[in-house]
Amino acid sequence: MALCALTLTSADAQEQRPPAAAQQPQPLSTADKAAAIELLAQRLSTNYVYADAGNKMAAAVRDHLRKGDYEKVATHAEFAELLTAHIQAANPDKHLSIRYVPNAKPDMPRPSLTQAIPAEVKQRMTEFGKYVNFSFDKVERLPGNIMYLKFDGFFEANIAKATATAAMNLAANGNAMIIDLRENGGGDPNMVAFVASYLLGDKKVHLSDIYFRADNETNSFWSDPAVPGERFGAVKPVYVLTSGETFSAAEDFTYNLQALKRITVVGETSGGGAHPIQPFRIDPHMIAVIPVGRSINLVTKGNWEGTGVKPDVAVAADKALTKANALALRQVMPEVKNPGERADLEKKLAELEAAL
Repeated sequence: MALCALTLTSADAQEQRPPAAAQQPQPLSTADKAAAIELLAQRLSTNYVYADAGNKMAAAVRDHLRKGDYEKVATHAEFAELLTAHIQAANPDKHLSIRYVPNAKPDMPRPSLTQAIPAEVKQRMTEFGKYVNFSFDKVERLPGNIMYLKFDGFFEANIAKATATAAMNLAANGNAMIIDLRENGGGDPNMVAFVASYLLGDKKVHLSDIYFRADNETNSFWSDPAVPGERFGAVKPVYVLTSGETFSAAEDFTYNLQALKRITVVGETSGGGAHPIQPFRIDPHMIAVIPVGRSINLVTKGNWEGTGVKPDVAVAADKALTKANALALRQVMPEVKNPGERADLEKKLAELEAAL
């Protein structure tokens, strides 16, 4: 169960191209709307991560129905949009939405974070993952032996570990590292723990828990000192870049390592989504994407829901790389003994600071 669904995970896997015009869903009847709202209300009350908030949203949509606020809605797409607005007004949560999904699949049990991916799903995810290099976009060596790593999602760990290992091993020899999560929308918390392991020491670290309300179940995430290849380790400086688009599992990674004082966060406050999701069908052509759990950090005992991860060094997102590069250069330059190289790095630092 991912903190934030990537292209082929459980919630978005239901999204398809609309069928041909002749197969489009029929206009919604009053009875259709009432049935969908009642099912939505039940799902919210039973499954939303906080019972009081779930009941509040359920009461809100029932009240809107009684007032006739859905009478003029003619299509599933319009209905989904209005329902989303109403539940968000009752309880803002960026992971929470109603979606128009033609021929939505029936509800499935919440998948365990440790269970194997079905073979057919794994094949589709692997094909897509290879096309996008499992969200790893760039590994680059900057002046001063500063390694710059950009990746835009925490892909399913079971199929993306080899790519993550290759990227982290390539960066392992750096004197400092900059990890760019400004466009990272989230993904698999198992991958969060896997990548974080390359930045920590020889002992296992309890990074976080995820608590699922309906099942009264807690899943724990630990670093693994035995990850393949070379680790960057727990000492050399690491800067993580964030923006308002940094979301969900990307925030999980940032928040947990910031709480451990392992990284310096540079950029803007992140998006503020800490609740893992599960899809529920409320109509043959609509699903409710409902947050069913919450992240718990072992240091703060809380999470970043609604507040985002606050940067240690606040700067506009488009300046974050320049700022982090300058900070990293200042940190590594004392170790540079060659006069010619040091002069080049001082020139580069002056250029970066001028750009800021």
